[in-house]
Amino acid sequence: MTRKEDDTMDNPCGTTKAKVFEHTEVNGIPIYFGSGVNPVNSPAQFFVAWGKEALSGGLIHTFNSESAEKGFRWFIDEDEAESEYAKLQQILASCL
Repeated sequence: MTRKEDDTMDNPCGTTKAKVFEHTEVNGIPIYFGSGVNPVNSPAQFFVAWGKEALSGGLIHTFNSESAEKGFRWFIDEDEAESEYAKLQQILASCL
C-alpha cells in the first residue's frame, strides 16, 4: 500500500482533520471548539462539536448535524463559533 492510499483510508469521505483549540467536559459531555478545512465548497473553517463520538480519531464530519447525544456545527466567523462554544457550556451546566 502506498502512502497516498494510506492517507485516504485515514481520512474517510465527509470528514476532515480537527484542530481542537479548546476542549471541556460538562456533565459528562465533551465539548470541542476548533478549526478544520471544510471541503464542501464552504468558507466555514471553525466548529463546535459535542458528544462522546463527535471526534473520531481526530476527524470531524464536514457537515452540520445536531442531536442531544452528538453534534457538530460549522461557522465562518471564529468569534461566532467561540460564542457558541461558551453558550453550549452554559446550557449543559444548567441541565443538572
